[in-house]
Amino acid sequence: METTKSEISTKAAQILMQNGLKALTLPNLAVELGVSENQLSSDIKNVDDLILMLLMEFEVQINEYVQVITNHVESADDKFKLLFKGLYYLFMQKPHYLFLLFDKDLNTRDDRVKECMSRIKNAAELCLTGVLNAGKRENSFKTKASTAVLVESILTSFRSLMQQEQRINEMALELKTVKSSFHSFQGE
Repeated sequence: METTKSEISTKAAQILMQNGLKALTLPNLAVELGVSENQLSSDIKNVDDLILMLLMEFEVQINEYVQVITNHVESADDKFKLLFKGLYYLFMQKPHYLFLLFDKDLNTRDDRVKECMSRIKNAAELCLTGVLNAGKRENSFKTKASTAVLVESILTSFRSLMQQEQRINEMALELKTVKSSFHSFQGE
């Protein structure tokens, strides 16, 4: 019996949060799910397929959130605030996405993974560009800086904030490993 994408996604997120991206392997995932590797979804043939599946879930969530903001929030100022509060909240609720977005080996991943990452980045840039342009038209954002420069600057700052969150997650994993090793060394 094949496992569902939901089951795979949940276990993959747990592996990411407990052990990091290096531990996200098909054998580890199969063990966590209590199945053999060939019982994983037929769409999952290697780690890049798994990463792509998770990134596509994130992409769907981002696109849905952007649509809600775009269609249901009136002022550009409110859209701006909600965009970043919502993204921050999403990353705090699902920090495993940070492991994927800040993958140090991203440039060696499958082209489909790179394309998905590009689509995610483009969605954020397009949404922010629209919000900033609307804010300029409404005169709620009073700046002479070009929208492209603002978008790059704002997203770079947000990316930096999220990278700090990711470093904290990685440090927590390292501390957990050190603590476990220390307890093993003490014979506990």
